[in-house]
Amino acid sequence: MKIQLLSLALLLVGCSESQKRVSFSESTAAKSTIFTEAIISIPMDIKKRGDILYVSDFNGDSLLYCYSLSQERFVNKMLPQGQGPGEFLSPVEFFISDSSVFIHNRWHFTAQNYTFNANDFSIRPQGELIHLPMNFDRIYPLSESRFVASGVFDDCRFLILDNKGNVISKCGSFPNYQSEEEAVPNTAKAMFHQSQFGYHTTRKRLACATSNVLELWDYAPDTLTLHKRMLLAPYHYLFESTPDGVYAESDNPDAELGARGIAVSDKYVYVLYNPNTHRMHEEHKETQKSEIWVFDWEGEPVRKILIDTQVQCFCVDETDTAFYCVLAAPDHCIGVVLIAGE
Repeated sequence: MKIQLLSLALLLVGCSESQKRVSFSESTAAKSTIFTEAIISIPMDIKKRGDILYVSDFNGDSLLYCYSLSQERFVNKMLPQGQGPGEFLSPVEFFISDSSVFIHNRWHFTAQNYTFNANDFSIRPQGELIHLPMNFDRIYPLSESRFVASGVFDDCRFLILDNKGNVISKCGSFPNYQSEEEAVPNTAKAMFHQSQFGYHTTRKRLACATSNVLELWDYAPDTLTLHKRMLLAPYHYLFESTPDGVYAESDNPDAELGARGIAVSDKYVYVLYNPNTHRMHEEHKETQKSEIWVFDWEGEPVRKILIDTQVQCFCVDETDTAFYCVLAAPDHCIGVVLIAGE
């Protein structure tokens, strides 16, 4: 009987630990500096390449704006919005290198590589247009020939694709922190645990952030294996199946909004965190400022960075010394948050 009780106690402790929220022993304050008022109505993403900040917009004649740090002004617009050739339908995802850009035209359900001229900001299609099924949500490049896709899939969490959009493999599972969540259908889990990605090319490790969970996945040829899973914020959601599809949403108005973005460097994984609650958001009473939670690539919490304003989206520079952001101050502005101690 004692052995049985000890086994039960160990089991309960193990379950309790698996439900434990990430905690940080260190936090630092960081001050934001505004560069200019943004001309973006609904900012989606920001990335830095050399001297240029590329900021995507959900709404506008163009969906990507180019801001020069040295000239301190917007210098160009890219990705005209529309249904015609050479036009894009919001929202778009973009991944820029020195001479190419990969664009996921999400609501066109297509993706393509383009050559990119950083001098005049022109792009030209390269290779075949990839047609994607309508159940795809995000795709992220792991190499020139492999991509990871998330979406609403009946029998897996992720798909690995080749550069023609063919499914190479199915892999991955969803978090199960909610009571009896393992019994929830994948379609509902996918609606609630929508993913954002970052990738370490040398380690071949994928960081995946949902609103409530951060995961690290190891990429071996054509599959992903879970390295570590961390609970960022407790959650609970309900789902409903209708003839129009499956809907899943939080049923706890006092739950924190949680992770709102992810950025990665060679050293760290950065999670943009919103500590306001769903109730505060619905009532337009968000009083808490944004935080950036820092992890190493083993998933160990490093520190919290407490920012003096609310951040809509962010990226980290090449040297881990600054975050470039779209700030809400209260109007949308382009700005920087310097990282102390780096």
